Amino acid sequence: MTDLIGLHEEYALVSPQTFVDRLSHEWTTSYHNVPSASLRKLWATMANTYQGAIADTAAGVTPRWRILWPPTGAGKTLGAKVYAALQAQQNTAAAGHKKPVGILIVTRLIAQADEMVAAINSLAGRQVAVADHTDHRATNEQLSESDVLVITHQAYVNATQTLTSTRARKWERLTHWRGGQRLLTIVDEALCNVIEESQVKVDSLGQAIGFIPLDLRAKHAAEVEALDKLYVDLGHHAGVSAGFGGGACMAWGPEGTPHGPVSLRALRDAMLKLPYDNYIGKNDAAERNRIAVQIDKTLAAAEAVLDQYAYFALKGKEPTLNSSALVVPLDAPGPVVLDATAREDFIYKLMEDRAIIIPTPSGVRDYSSVTLHIAWTHSGIGKGTMVERAKTRFPRLIQDLTQRLGPERKVFFCVHKAVEHELPDASELPFVKSTKAHWGAVDGSNDYADCDVAVVFGLPFRDATTWPTNVFFALQGVQGDDWLDNPTWKGQLNLREHMVRRQLAASVIQAINRICIRRVTDERGGCPAADIFIVLPSGDRGNDILSSIRREMPGINVADWPFDPDAGPKARRRGAGTPHGRLLTFMENRAPGRISLQVISRELGLTPNAKKELQKNLRNENHPTALALKAIGVTYAVSGKGRGGKSELVKAA
Repeated sequence: MTDLIGLHEEYALVSPQTFVDRLSHEWTTSYHNVPSASLRKLWATMANTYQGAIADTAAGVTPRWRILWPPTGAGKTLGAKVYAALQAQQNTAAAGHKKPVGILIVTRLIAQADEMVAAINSLAGRQVAVADHTDHRATNEQLSESDVLVITHQAYVNATQTLTSTRARKWERLTHWRGGQRLLTIVDEALCNVIEESQVKVDSLGQAIGFIPLDLRAKHAAEVEALDKLYVDLGHHAGVSAGFGGGACMAWGPEGTPHGPVSLRALRDAMLKLPYDNYIGKNDAAERNRIAVQIDKTLAAAEAVLDQYAYFALKGKEPTLNSSALVVPLDAPGPVVLDATAREDFIYKLMEDRAIIIPTPSGVRDYSSVTLHIAWTHSGIGKGTMVERAKTRFPRLIQDLTQRLGPERKVFFCVHKAVEHELPDASELPFVKSTKAHWGAVDGSNDYADCDVAVVFGLPFRDATTWPTNVFFALQGVQGDDWLDNPTWKGQLNLREHMVRRQLAASVIQAINRICIRRVTDERGGCPAADIFIVLPSGDRGNDILSSIRREMPGINVADWPFDPDAGPKARRRGAGTPHGRLLTFMENRAPGRISLQVISRELGLTPNAKKELQKNLRNENHPTALALKAIGVTYAVSGKGRGGKSELVKAA
C-alpha cells in the first residue's frame, strides 16, 4: 500500500478527523440521532478504509474489495455522501498543489442515485456530483468535470449488455475523469445486486425466433443462424438431461458457444419495431409494446448466453440455458462495499482473497427495546404458495394484527410483489398509519423510518438451483458437471442450500430494519420501542434465519406469535368496497398490457355493486382513481356494447 503520509502530500485527501466531525454534525443536526464513542470509532474506520482504497488505486496495486458492514442505522449511506462532498471541497481547496481524487458511487435504484447526487451537492454547496442512469444520461463533459459520479447497478448492466470485447471502453467512460482515473468506488448495499443472471427458456426462445420475418432473416442471417443453433442446443441438452434424471449439466464453458459469440443489437433494434399485435390478429399498441419488450428480453438473454458459459437446468418442467457475470468488474478502482448484512452474505466468502471484511467496532447498536414475534409454519411461504393462498391468508393476518396492535401504531408490511394488492388500503385498517413494500424494493429505503411495527409475510426464496449456481460461477469461475451434481466448497456440503439460507437471512434483516429502529436514541446505540412480526419456516431454515437476526441485532427480544396463516376460523376480507390504493398497487406491479375489469374485480374481491361503482369512476377522466392510474401509464378502454361489451385497463410499456 502507498505510504499515507506521502499520499497526503501528493493527493487532496480528506482528513479522517474532519470526516468524523462533519458526519457527527450531520448525524445530530439533520437526522436528530445520538452519536456515541462506538459510532465515532466506526466512522473513523470508514474514513481510513476509503483512504486505504484510494492509496491502493493510486499506487497501481491490484484492487482488493474492502467490505464495510456497519449495522443498519449507523450512518453508512450518510457517511458516503459526507465523504464525497468533503472530497470535492478538498479537490477545490488544493487545486494546483495536489492531485484531485474522483469518486464513483454505485447505488441500487434510480431514486437512490438521484437522492445521493442532490445530498452531495447540498453538502458541498455547489454542483460536484452527477448521476448517470437510464432516466438521465450524463454528458461527456459532465462525466469529465464531476468530482463524483453516481450510477445504478442497472445503469451499468445496460451499459455492458454487449460483446465482451467492447466492455472495457464503456467501463473506462465511467471510471475516468479530468483528474485521470477515479480512485475510489463506493458500492452502496449488497454486492449480489450486481451479478447479472441470464436465462433462456426453450418456449420463449422458440417464440422469439418464430416472430422474425423473412426480410429480417435475410438481413441478419448470421444472428438468426446463431439463434437457431442455440434453440437446437437447448433441445439437445433437454434430451440428454432427461436421460439422466433431469439434473443440471454444462452446455459449454467460458469460451462461449462453439458457434461463437454474436451481437444481436441490430436485430433487437429491428425487432422492437415489429407490429406484433397485427401478427396475432389485433390492432393494439399496448399489446404490441408488451410483446416487443418480452421478445427483446429473451434476445438479450440469448446474446449473453452465446457470449459466455452456459449450463442446462430445468425451471419447473421447462428446459433452460443459464449464465451469469459479475456486472461491476473486480478491477473497479478502489472498491469499498457498504453492506449492513455482509456477515450473512456468502458472496464475500466466495470472493476469497479478492475481498477483505473490515472489522467493525462492537457496541454500535442495541436492540433491547425491540420484540421479534415469530410464527412458525410447515406450509410454504414462498411466492407460489403465497399467491395461491392469498385470499385466505391475508384476511387472517389482518384480523390477528388488529387484535394485537393498538390504533396508535404505524405498521409497515413487506410482502411479495404479486400479492401486495391483497393488503387493504390504509384507510381500511385500524392503525394511524400503514404502508407497504415488496421484496426487491426494500433494501436501503428510508421511506418507512417512522413506523414502529414491521410485518414480514412471505419470504423471497430464490431458485434453489440456478441462483446459487450463477453466483458461485460468477465469483469462483465456471465449474463442471461434477460440481453441478455435488455442489460443495471448502468443506461446505450442499452449498446451494447454505447460500439460499444466507440470502434469506440478509433479506429479512434488511427488511425489518426499515422502520424506526434505524434511529439511534442513546449512547448505547439504542432505538425506539418497536415490534416485528414474521412467519418463518419450521426446521433448520427458520432456525438459521433466527440465529442470523440475533447475531446482527444484539439484544433483540424474541417471542412466540401464535398465528397460523392456514388454520383457524375464516376471516372476513377487508377492502371489498370500491378500491383505490389496492387497484393502483395491482396495476403498478403488473407487466404492460391489457387486463379485463372482470379479472380485476375477481382479483380484488369486488362485490357487483363495487364493480359498477369502479366502472363509473373510471369513465370519469377527472376522478382521482382515473387520474392516479393515468399517472402510472394506465388507461380505461371499452370495446363493444351491451353483453358483448368489454371493459379493460391498458398499461403502456
